Amino acid sequence: MNKQTTRAFASGLLISALILYVYVHFFQKKPEPVHAIKEGYIEMKQSDYDQLKQDTEKWQTKYETLAQKKVEKQTPIVTEKTVNHYEIVIPEGMSSKDISIELEDAGIIDNAENFNKYLAKKKLQRYIQFGTFELNDTMSYEEICHIIAKKP
Repeated sequence: MNKQTTRAFASGLLISALILYVYVHFFQKKPEPVHAIKEGYIEMKQSDYDQLKQDTEKWQTKYETLAQKKVEKQTPIVTEKTVNHYEIVIPEGMSSKDISIELEDAGIIDNAENFNKYLAKKKLQRYIQFGTFELNDTMSYEEICHIIAKKP
């Protein structure tokens, strides 16, 4: 290699370096800097976000329907209570205790002992009438006593 070829080679390298330098600084697009994601946030695709939004809406509607069903179950359904009618026959000489037990067995009163105590407290045991009487389970102790015991 002689002096002239070395200079031509060096000037070629210098010119190509200058061309690259000018191209990089003036014509090449600069990449946008990636911003740091704020703490507590995540980055996701728009399609993933849309899918999550649809899933959220679907679960929200399911929750609302279940909550409505729960409210419907909690509201008491008013049903007509069947009234239990009973015809009691009180023969002459039947004790108030026997009458109380028979009324409890028929489902007219809840507790024979309490009813017998009620009769004793009101002093109605000796005024119980013999005969046939129509009673039902909605009657109170007072109403039952008014029907089966006649106080003079």
